[in-house]
Amino acid sequence: MRLIERIVSADEAQIHCIGINHAVGNYPLRLDGRLFSVALVELGAQAAAAHASLFDIKGSHTGLLIALQNVEVLRHEVEKNSENLEIFANQLHFDANGAIYGFRVSDEHGDLVKGRAILKMKGAAE
Repeated sequence: MRLIERIVSADEAQIHCIGINHAVGNYPLRLDGRLFSVALVELGAQAAAAHASLFDIKGSHTGLLIALQNVEVLRHEVEKNSENLEIFANQLHFDANGAIYGFRVSDEHGDLVKGRAILKMKGAAE
């Protein structure tokens, strides 16, 4: 399930993405038609994985979200009529064992959820 529509900008330290349209009824993270902000940690993890693909692993890879830390849900639910979601992830650590990223997901009203994602990644050639 790919929830990132496009990458707006990226450099060695961070990435800014736009999510796919969340207002559609079949959006994969909706539960009974509602989109709870806590589910958006998945977008933070996907943005982090995209960043790692661009700058560290330099290509496709398999990845696993192994932990979340310091997750703050700032609004309980995403309004269906809000604009596309923006996802920001900044790399805090990367080595052969994986990566740690800070992330936040927001809409035009402000931040919805933020925290840290710990990822384990393996390049396709490994």
